Amino acid sequence: MLTVQTPAKINPVLEVLNRRPDGYHELALVFQAIGLYDQLSFERKSSGVELNIEGPSDLAVDDSNLIVKAARLFIHEVLNDSTGVKITLRKTIPMAAGLGGGSSDAAATLKGLRWLFETELSDEKMNAMASGLGSDVNFFLTGGAALGTGRGEIITPWKSSGSLPVLLIKPSEGLSTPAVYRSGKASLTSGEKAKNFKTLLAQGDAASISSHLFNGLEPAAFYLRPEVELIKKRLIQEGALGALLSGSGPTVFGIFADMAKASAASQKFEGEGFEIVVTQTIPTGVEKL
Repeated sequence: MLTVQTPAKINPVLEVLNRRPDGYHELALVFQAIGLYDQLSFERKSSGVELNIEGPSDLAVDDSNLIVKAARLFIHEVLNDSTGVKITLRKTIPMAAGLGGGSSDAAATLKGLRWLFETELSDEKMNAMASGLGSDVNFFLTGGAALGTGRGEIITPWKSSGSLPVLLIKPSEGLSTPAVYRSGKASLTSGEKAKNFKTLLAQGDAASISSHLFNGLEPAAFYLRPEVELIKKRLIQEGALGALLSGSGPTVFGIFADMAKASAASQKFEGEGFEIVVTQTIPTGVEKL
């Protein structure tokens, strides 16, 4: 058996550039992995893909699940359907939260199967398979910090910000990513904010990083779910150096000067039906346990 852990992400910068002919939006965004993980275990079997989920979860275990899709793709493309795998998921990353949990699990499946079956598979082939699974999957093959362009699938790894304390607040009601884009409320920008963020991340100063947070989808998310804007304002009031919607939401993250302040702020949100996580940024991605 092989077990891996795979992280969630936040997006300190997300710029929407324009709408592409294929219907997707051109993006320029910064990915940053955080220390909130799902675990996946892999065991060889004679044929087929079996997925089991430990703990409470509404996730399907059929071909609609990205883990199953990734496993079937790997077995078909790399192993010529000659074998199978049993996968057990221990789900911790909140679902439909803007934290990339599904994409992270898909990337972990590709990397886990490459390790399990000891295949000599190029990074180029891994990235091609990841791109076909979803826009964020490619980032989780590397983790740490990176610039994403195109749909988000073109990844340029960057030096990570180290260990910045982060408080995540996720409302109970989700936000539909297509609805956020369809609202017409997104702010369109040039992509320079994302590209210029590289220097800030490398310097690792929490105050400077926090003062340059930006998400072009925030106006749309705030329009659809005013509660999200209130959470952002409350995080600032409770001492966050900066706060931002992650991805298309609905999770909002705040960056704090230290873990004690992040923990103290988290207590102010207890008892209100939120999912609350105190964690930090990390320089890694999918790892064996």
